[in-house]
Amino acid sequence: MKPWWCILPLAAALAPAGDSANPSFDLLPAATIQQRLETVPSQLPERRARLESLLREAGCDLLTTLAVPHSQVPDVICTLPGTDPEAGTIVLGAHYDYEAPGAGAVDDWSGAALLPSLYQSLKAQPRRHRLVFIGFAAEEGGLLGSRAYVHKLAKPERSQVRAMVNLECLGLSPPVVWASRADKRLLAAYFAAARALGIPPAGVNVDRVGDDDSHPFLDAKIPVLTIHSVTPETFRILHSRADQVAAIHPRDYYDAYRVAATFLAYIDSEL
Repeated sequence: MKPWWCILPLAAALAPAGDSANPSFDLLPAATIQQRLETVPSQLPERRARLESLLREAGCDLLTTLAVPHSQVPDVICTLPGTDPEAGTIVLGAHYDYEAPGAGAVDDWSGAALLPSLYQSLKAQPRRHRLVFIGFAAEEGGLLGSRAYVHKLAKPERSQVRAMVNLECLGLSPPVVWASRADKRLLAAYFAAARALGIPPAGVNVDRVGDDDSHPFLDAKIPVLTIHSVTPETFRILHSRADQVAAIHPRDYYDAYRVAATFLAYIDSEL
């Protein structure tokens, strides 16, 4: 089944935060976002090293890794502590492996390269939730990195994960979401954030077309939402020679960054 495109109705308004919440963040310039995208390495170890370098450049002090069975590289994990121990954890993920013959710029360096920028944007203000930014390994091999991460979570840790937000294949079109898989509250919050930025709130479902790193979290009963840009017109680019930086529209890619930052800041204050 091909993906379908529809403009979905706004399900919630972007409410102002209370005195204890701060939905603001630092908006990085488009040039910085584009530059980090364009530094996509061709080899897997170099992609891991580049992602770690970008996270350190963004100010990540709590940078760790998690070994992934049957993968030559680990998950790369950056943690931003929260101010409220009862608030729980929000996970933001994207995979940094890729499948030839393309450069894997779209699938999924476009998502992985936003992790440092979103960390840098969100760390500017205290956050209620503990935010965990993960560059997953071996997504193309069967979601191995995300499965390893969810598997290592003890039951109490799983219960503390309030949401998993996945960034997958961005910048081919204006940002959209995998609506049929999304948690309803997260979907409503995303639509609100998109509308607040003047970005049409839209969904493209890919249930029978592919899978992504939100699946292991969904299996663990954790609310998920995937932001992507795959449409019937752009799907052919994935896993092809056309998967290059040149396929990514800078304006659409920057909009994906803006809506992701707004959405994350909002759910941190309201979830």
